[in-house]
Amino acid sequence: MPPVPPVHCSPIERAEISDSLRPDDDDGYRPMTGSPSPERRLPRPVRNGLRDPRGGREWAALYLSSALHARRNPAFSDLERFCFFIGYSRSGATLIGAVLNAHPEVVISHELDAVSYLRHGFRRTQLFSLILRRDEHFGTMGRTWSGYQYQVPDQFQGQFERLRVIGDKRARSSVLQIAKQPELLDRLRLVVKVPIRVIHVTRNPFDNIATEARRHKMSLTDATAWYAQICDAVHVVRPLLEPAELLDVHYETFAASPGPALADICRFLEVEPSATYLESCAGLVWPSTNRSRDAVEWTADERHGVERLIEKHPTLQTYTFEQ
Repeated sequence: MPPVPPVHCSPIERAEISDSLRPDDDDGYRPMTGSPSPERRLPRPVRNGLRDPRGGREWAALYLSSALHARRNPAFSDLERFCFFIGYSRSGATLIGAVLNAHPEVVISHELDAVSYLRHGFRRTQLFSLILRRDEHFGTMGRTWSGYQYQVPDQFQGQFERLRVIGDKRARSSVLQIAKQPELLDRLRLVVKVPIRVIHVTRNPFDNIATEARRHKMSLTDATAWYAQICDAVHVVRPLLEPAELLDVHYETFAASPGPALADICRFLEVEPSATYLESCAGLVWPSTNRSRDAVEWTADERHGVERLIEKHPTLQTYTFEQ
């Protein structure tokens, strides 16, 4: 069966969807009602060419355009699963989302923030159409993000044979929103009308914290507090999920053996990975992870703060500074 070509947008439509996307570091939420303050009318920082809607007018315009665009998309009758990520920035979820998106039966958009669209009342076909449009737009960017290139050669990014799994990679924002409003998870199930699958990617907390401290010019203590908020949100969301709905992935294990690890994730999504697909995706993965923790100086108190955090959360308890 020949691949289904990606959905093509007009320049105006593409501008609308690109403007609807927020970078990974902003989990802010802007409601559809109310006028922005004068300060919020100032231009916002734009990273990688993407920004998020601001104010009711932009959200309403996107709502209408997505409703019209949904009419030109497939009926999504073959869909069997909706997949999204929860967790932490700079944990490897972008890479895992990218290689899943290369599967001929899977589309995982990059940074759409599907949960936020649910909060703004978007419906099933609107959400799915936005995911397809977001994936097309990411393709026009060369699938490049924060200095890394996520193109898998000779596979199905930007197209599919049969769309059985659709979803979005926006781990940090998703978990923070659901932890704050757990009813969003019930709304998600109601809207997508297929079983959900949630992927929780972890990386050594010392590396996550060190990376965020350097990128945002924070102290390690402040970066640890930032990371703890996400850990607490994950702790709230995990019990809301059925065991069959959640998969924990240690990024270090994935990087060390990407073929078998990716095959396990595909089985979790109930799609079959071919040998050529696994081989192509494995070629995108560095065999060892970057030890960001070694690029900063840690005091004993700073290390102990992270160790206490690790002890508090079972999914992190395999990690140590020396690992």
